[in-house]
Amino acid sequence: MSTLINAGSLVFVFCFVIAIGRSQSQIPQAKMRLANMSSYSLLMESAGKNLKDKRYQAALNDFKAAFIQKDSIGKYDYANAMVAAANVDSVDLAIAWFEEGIKLGLGITDDEYRYFSSAEEFQNLKKQIAYQNQLDRLSTQVAQLKKRQAEAKREWLKKIQHNSSRGAGEVVKSGFVLYWNQMGDSLVPYLVYLPAELKDKNNVRAIVYLHGGVSSVTEFQFEDPSVADEPIFKLADHLGFVVIYPFGKKSYGWVRQRSAFQQVLAITEEVKLNYLLNSKEIYLGGMSNGGTAVYWFAAQSNTPFSAFFTLSADCELVIEPIDWERLHSDRPIYSFHTADDTIYPIAKISAVYASRKSPAWHLRTLKAGGHGFIYDPVKGHELFMQCITEMLEEVHKTR
Repeated sequence: MSTLINAGSLVFVFCFVIAIGRSQSQIPQAKMRLANMSSYSLLMESAGKNLKDKRYQAALNDFKAAFIQKDSIGKYDYANAMVAAANVDSVDLAIAWFEEGIKLGLGITDDEYRYFSSAEEFQNLKKQIAYQNQLDRLSTQVAQLKKRQAEAKREWLKKIQHNSSRGAGEVVKSGFVLYWNQMGDSLVPYLVYLPAELKDKNNVRAIVYLHGGVSSVTEFQFEDPSVADEPIFKLADHLGFVVIYPFGKKSYGWVRQRSAFQQVLAITEEVKLNYLLNSKEIYLGGMSNGGTAVYWFAAQSNTPFSAFFTLSADCELVIEPIDWERLHSDRPIYSFHTADDTIYPIAKISAVYASRKSPAWHLRTLKAGGHGFIYDPVKGHELFMQCITEMLEEVHKTR
């Protein structure tokens, strides 16, 4: 069965917000809503399992029952429900759910549009005029989106390349600058981000940040303007840090290619010289498999980094086992996880942490937020700031 969801899996994300301090008259309603949310979660879990096992009628029954209990339904929930409805010839319902999903932005990327226009599950829907009309409208939206994205890409590249081509007398006061680092046959792009305001121009502090998703991208993503929205840059503005942002990809990144790890060190030294960084205030951090790579650097005897942090990262390297004995308390590593991370469950991380008993490794667990907690539009920045501020305070206490 072809699926819209990445890697053929069904992902259901549930956010539960429980207000504290309600009046006594609100408690019964709150309990009822909590029970409904729990029921919704169970129904969606059952629907996902039934869909995976191709028990389409059972999945459809679960989706219908679940949707009755929840006011806000995600676009991918509608997409998965469509599969169940289409496979039991509930054509009108499938189309109605498709329309609801479209209102939420479903189908406007190339991959999603191709899925809805060509997937085997929807062959019976393609015979319907209403479905074809929706596909036609989506086609127009996809074309318009691609045009906007192309223009945004041109403007982004123009800006970062212009900054990198400035002469010695032209100083970039803030923003992104694109550089390239050559090591052997490998030419790797990286960004340097200068915050809106440096806290101390005589004490330029920096974070080298390794992004996640390395194993899923085939090209360096420096041309993508959305990289500017990475949470690390907003954090840098608040803390007054320079950010060094190397790019990785599946064929050359900090997962399987040892030379890519070494090139991160070369990039750091390059920026250290060009921007006169304070050598005692250079930190290395990373998200997901970018964070996993951080463990490798923390176990090296000679790096330019004062301390390390990981966000939602596994603690097991692909290229070699982590040499836990080489972690040093003078260069501590702080690992931040959420209790509800389903990608790298905290139970696994905690078990390794307990078995290693390294004084240089500090594990911190947040109550909730999922694997991508720093990307949460409401709480993400606050949580990220909390993590890094805590790390910096503890590192400075020991110096």
